[in-house]
Formats: sequence, C-alpha cells, structure tokens
Amino acid sequence: MIEKMKQCIKSRNFLYFLLALFVGQAVFFAAAINYKVPSDEEFHFTFTQYYANRPILDGPVIADQNSNFILGDVQRLPSYMYQYLSSFYLRAVTVFSKNIEVQVFSLRLLNIAIGLLCLLVLVRLLRRIGTSQLSINLVIAGLISTGMFVWVFAGITYDNLAMLLFWLLLYQLVGLQKKLQIIPLLLSAGTALFLFVVKETYLPVVLLCFLLLFGWHLKQDGFKKIGIDIWKSTLKAWKSAPTRRAFIGAMIVFVLTFGLFTERYIQNYVVYGKTTPACNQVHSESECMQSSIYRRNTGQKKEFEAAKRAGSGQLQTFGVFARQWSILIYERTFFYRGHQTIKATDPARRVAGVTTVFVAIIMAAGIWLGREKRSSALHRALGIITVGYILLVFFYNLSTYHFYGYPFAIQGRYLLPVLPFVYVAIVTCWQRSYRGLDTAFRPIFMVVTIGLILVNMYVHAPFGVYQRGHYILDEPVVSMRVIQGLNSNIS
Repeated sequence: MIEKMKQCIKSRNFLYFLLALFVGQAVFFAAAINYKVPSDEEFHFTFTQYYANRPILDGPVIADQNSNFILGDVQRLPSYMYQYLSSFYLRAVTVFSKNIEVQVFSLRLLNIAIGLLCLLVLVRLLRRIGTSQLSINLVIAGLISTGMFVWVFAGITYDNLAMLLFWLLLYQLVGLQKKLQIIPLLLSAGTALFLFVVKETYLPVVLLCFLLLFGWHLKQDGFKKIGIDIWKSTLKAWKSAPTRRAFIGAMIVFVLTFGLFTERYIQNYVVYGKTTPACNQVHSESECMQSSIYRRNTGQKKEFEAAKRAGSGQLQTFGVFARQWSILIYERTFFYRGHQTIKATDPARRVAGVTTVFVAIIMAAGIWLGREKRSSALHRALGIITVGYILLVFFYNLSTYHFYGYPFAIQGRYLLPVLPFVYVAIVTCWQRSYRGLDTAFRPIFMVVTIGLILVNMYVHAPFGVYQRGHYILDEPVVSMRVIQGLNSNIS
C-alpha cells in the first residue's frame, strides 16, 4: 500500500493536480477577498494606475512627481518595475471596463498566472539540483497548503514577480556551477539587475548568491582559469551566427538592465547619499505627509524618541524579540495577514507546537544519519542562501524595531522565497529517518506522519482558515485616500 501511495505521489499527474489546485484556490480567493484587504494592495494598484494614466512614451522613469503623494515618493523609489509592467495590462483592461473591481480582479488573475509560472520554474530548479520527483511533488504540495503562499498570489503585489525572478535567477546560477559561460552569465546578471528594480530588498541575498558562485569557481579553478573560460566562451559565442545572435541579445539585456539599475540605484546614491532616499529628501515635508505610511513612520519615530528622553522607551531583549518574531512569522505564514488579519487559534498553536517538535526530531535524525554522506556543493549553497536569507529578514526586522520602537514589517510572505528549500530539507530528513528505522517501526512512523499532516491540514489549510475567519476579511478597510482627506481636514 505504501509503495502504491509513493507511486501516486511521485507521478506527473499528481504534480498537474497540485498546480491545478493552486490555481483553483487562488482564483477563489481573488474573487472572494475584498479589494484593499491584501497587504499594500491599494498602494500597488494605485501606483499601477499612476503609470497607466501617464503617456505610454514617458517610460518607467518619473522625472517630476507632482501628484499622487498618497503613495509617498515614487519618483526615486527603487522598486517600481512591477507596477510599470502591470500598467500595460491595466491599460488593456480599462479599454473594456472602467469598474475598479473588474480592474483589480483582472490584475489579481495576472498575479495568479505569475504564481503558476513561479511553481513551474521552481520545479525546474529542484530538478536541476537533483531533487527526486517524489520530493518535488511533496514540496509543491506543502507550498500550496501554506496559506500565505496562495493568498499572496491572489492579490496585487510586487512580491510575486520578485519571487519569480529570484527562482529564475537561482535556476540560471545553478546552471553556471559546472562552468562559467558568457551568455548564461550575462542573462543571470540581467535577471539580477531587473530583480533589483522590482524589489530592492533582494539585493543582499543576490549578492550572496553571486559570491557563492564565484567563490566556488575560485576555489576549484583559480582566478586566471575563470578569466580564460569566460574569454573562450565569448570567442566561441561569436564564431557561429546563431550563438552570435544569442550573445548580442544577452548583451542587450545586460546593458538595458544595467542602465535601469544605474539610473535608480547609482544616481540615488550619488545625489542623495543612499540607494533609497527618504521621501523628504526628494519632496517637501507637506507633500510627504500626504502618505499614511510616511506619517505613521515619522509619528512612531517621534513618539519613540520622546519616550526614550522620558526614560520609558524600553525595548524587548534579543531573546524575547526572537521568540515573538518566530511566533508572528508562523501566524503570518499560515494565517491571513493583510489590512485585516485572521489570527491563529489555540488548537492550531498546539498542533504547530507538536509538529515543530516532530520536525526538529526528524531534522536532527536526518542530519545525523546523513553525516557520512557528503552533501553536494549545490545543496550546501542553497542551505547557506536559505539560512542567510532568513537571518537577513530577521535582522532587518530587529533593526527596524530598534529604530522605530515598534516591530513593523514582520511578515510571513517575506520568507516565502526560501520556504521551498526549508520544505526540501524537511522532506529529505524525513526520508532518511524512515530508511534508518527498523522495518517494524516504519508503519508506526508513517501513521504518525500522516496523522500530523491531516491534523495540520484541518487547522492550517488555506480554505479552512478562510472559512473560519472570512467574516474578519469582509470588514471594510479604510482607503489611503480617505486617510489623506481626514489628515487634510485636521490640519
């Protein structure tokens, strides 16, 4: 029976079923969840509208922002390409409908399509690093059962395109592990540069990825041989007409994306002294105060500074913050987090606690049982990237907390780009633990595993979470424009 179950799970038909289930869930949530409920959806939609209402020949660069200050600064904002590209799709939609709800739902469908592409790229990436089809299908099953993974693609956000580009970049870099060649190298650099103008926060982890790639080749071949290999591949690419065209195309991609990067990041650093200038460095204070996010951040900072002067601005210790961060990441990964939030239930927390202990045991057992089997360089690199990414997010949240005195931006969706690799590690260690058991204990181990999966599906599956808390998401969300109007009336 176990063998039949294994054959079913590892089949391509099961993978297609999982992909269809992801699309079905996402379409349902895209239709059911009100506009503005997903995190920052109104910002992304309004920013996309801003581009859609500009002359098409103006391009992505906003030379002089003179309106829509509810968005804050979008003139020198590094993360703008998702909204610019989405604006072309929105232009087409507005030809057929001026209704905001129709436009929002249409853009949500576009994001679901991006989500499907993400999963397809992820499957190719996992195959490229040698993951079995059984493990791939289990990882995909885990992802589409993770609430925030489905919900983020059912909304309008730049996180979706950024995740697609990040997994595509990893796929490209894995292909360069054996040998550095000029065309794939140019394309991967172009992907990285394009990712930076979609979402700036990927910059440090992408630098880590390239550092690992070149560090590996330096260790294996040395600096001189790397240069010779790249030069030889360049000459080879130029010799025949088909590869010459590919080389020229890759060069064009690199030059264009480097130009976008230079215009935004390097110019920002030269002019403002930082890659992401503060709003009031670019615009007047009164213009910036039209943004609810700017008002929130500046107000919180002033309150925190005043509290510190009064001797009451006490911060949590590192240990307390880390524990609270872990709890919030759990809740905001498996339960809905947006401008309305479905909180974790007590039964779900208890199930999560038991599951955490079980996972910790099988991870420890899997690592111990695999201690004599040297892991591949690719798996070690992905492990470093995953741990490094999680630490970057944690310390970013910690520094934000120390700066504002409030834990802003602790979101489960920020860890979604590396969640598949966490699931791969869990699946791998589970398989090692299963094989390491005496055959008499394997059925018990399997029953415990299946039981935990079923209980987790009951308390954590996206549909179940939504069904038990949809009334919260149905509550109205205050618009940025309403907040702007209230603020102007008060002042």
